[in-house]
Amino acid sequence: MLKKVSALAANLNLLGGSPVPGLVLLAALAVVIPPLLADYWVFLVTAGLLTTITAMGLAIIVGWVGEVTLAGAGLLGASVYVTGYFYRVGESRLNGWPFIPAALVGVLFAAFLSGLVAIPTARFSGIYVMVLTLGLQITLERTLFSFPWIIGGFGRNVIVNRPHFLGLSFDSDLSFFYLCLAAAVGAGLFVHMLRQSRHGRAMNLIRTDKRAAAAVGISPWRYKITAFAIGGGLIGLAGAFTAPLYRSPPAIVQFVAFQSLFLLAIPVVAGTRTLLGIASVSIAFALIPQALESHHLSPYLLGGIGLIAGTIVGPGGMGGNLLEILQKKKEVAILSAVGMDPRELPPDLDLDLTGDGPPVVTAASARGSNGHDEMVATDGEEIVLRARPPRLRA
Repeated sequence: MLKKVSALAANLNLLGGSPVPGLVLLAALAVVIPPLLADYWVFLVTAGLLTTITAMGLAIIVGWVGEVTLAGAGLLGASVYVTGYFYRVGESRLNGWPFIPAALVGVLFAAFLSGLVAIPTARFSGIYVMVLTLGLQITLERTLFSFPWIIGGFGRNVIVNRPHFLGLSFDSDLSFFYLCLAAAVGAGLFVHMLRQSRHGRAMNLIRTDKRAAAAVGISPWRYKITAFAIGGGLIGLAGAFTAPLYRSPPAIVQFVAFQSLFLLAIPVVAGTRTLLGIASVSIAFALIPQALESHHLSPYLLGGIGLIAGTIVGPGGMGGNLLEILQKKKEVAILSAVGMDPRELPPDLDLDLTGDGPPVVTAASARGSNGHDEMVATDGEEIVLRARPPRLRA
């Protein structure tokens, strides 16, 4: 019976696990659909992919360590302008770098600023971190974004060419789309592997219970700084590709505080448990305002509605609630397949299919000798169905 349940759990694994099936589907759609679209829509989907990378960085900060950053747009703009400054057509000896070194500088600059603002979290948390990150956002707007020689604005005719490296040219919108798609898929695989690692589990434990994390030797302060730095680096990666996307430095209005709220709405709406959910919401947020342009729908209005809706839906977001529904369907299918009628089971029964081991059934109505909930079933071989803590919502 145990082998049968385990095999069914593997075959019906709809949640978590490897993101490879989703990535394969995404790659297949990316190969078939974009050549059929007008360049305008390819450009918008490319912007949506870069927003996806930004949202992944915010998801690490918001969803993993439980802090809120209001400097997302500022970090994005900082990377855009720093990368663009070093990469653009030479106006000084510091211009004209190859794309990869210039992008690396932009990524490291955003990661450094994000990690720097997280240092005070050793003593502060919650709303104080929000105020600190908002302070970073305003500081960037009043300093870095006010220098014409950095941002290339105020009447300056600055050109940022599409990148050329490894013998490949990405001048067209379609070729640059595939480059950004590769960057988004790579970022998604990195985030997935990080979440499955001990460092990712440590960050999620910090969000759940800081005292428990400290009790097992995990430094909440150190991992918060790490999460902010990694999240800032991903935001910086999106900024590095944004600079050549527009072929000239974007206006600073795209990187003001209101835009930070718009970006923050994406992981709030999508949740942080599924990368495909983040990608879907990010691309939708890039396409919907343009598709409804005739109705004069402001992106800020979309972000505000998203924040309200995501808060009402709950901490798991829409993606988390969808995963819960699929999880319940999966549990019912497995129980039915092994001859257990889900309708006859106690209402507090829980089937754990999220771990690496065999499925686990728990019921609060049964108490074992150790005081924990447990159930035992036999069918030629003994199967101990032990208790586990409740599933945590992301």
